[in-house]
Amino acid sequence: MAISGHFIASARGRIFLSVTGQLQSGRAILCLPPLFEEMNLSRAVIAKQAQYFAAHGLPTCVLDYYGTGDSEGNVNEATAQVWLEDIIAAGDWLRQQGVQEIVLWGVRFGGLILLHFQNALHDALPVNRQLLWKPVTAGKLYISQFLRLKQASTILNGSNDKVNWRQRIADGDSIEVAGYPLNEPLVRSIEALEVPAGLAPLSHIGWLELGATTITPGVQRVTSSWPASHYCLDARESPLFWQTPETFTVPALYPHSLAMLEE
Repeated sequence: MAISGHFIASARGRIFLSVTGQLQSGRAILCLPPLFEEMNLSRAVIAKQAQYFAAHGLPTCVLDYYGTGDSEGNVNEATAQVWLEDIIAAGDWLRQQGVQEIVLWGVRFGGLILLHFQNALHDALPVNRQLLWKPVTAGKLYISQFLRLKQASTILNGSNDKVNWRQRIADGDSIEVAGYPLNEPLVRSIEALEVPAGLAPLSHIGWLELGATTITPGVQRVTSSWPASHYCLDARESPLFWQTPETFTVPALYPHSLAMLEE
């Protein structure tokens, strides 16, 4: 299986793309990965899924957002808007390679940015299908949960002081959480991300609620107004690989994800 790496120009600097399979005319998948430590923990499973897609005729490109992974820059120099520009730059590069139709595959935070910027992404790119793996549905909650790691780390280091880390960031401090520096512009831009009220999918969405046996009421509320022909929603038991170190493959997931794209 051919795997190649490419640095391409984006708004703030060069971003890194990892391509599995041979790009050609027709369809390709563009993966919008998770963020922060979830990105690192998910890499192996995403790579295995990319190989499975490519083996079945769907070459797959995985993006490292500006300031993350092998892309240039530092994460605290980025915002969600910068990452939107990265996604569009990656999609434009795929078109330059001859790709005519793009499937967007959002994993966790990547699913949130895909849903929030649904209109902009479909306006800019020839998107004809979408796949979501356990998407985050509210940036504010996501940041709140991430900042809990900072408080937990503080307690493990012997301090029982209750610190409002969000307020510290708002006051202008840069706070490091699990090795990632957070500042106000970055945090505020993530908190602004949400699934827009009244969102209508502009291309078919296959939504996989991973690590679950049932669909939560929150997900049902998001999708309740969507036309039945515009999406497929499924709960799928799996390891929480975006949280669990040393989960390197989830083989039952790969054919199911492909089937979601072929329905």
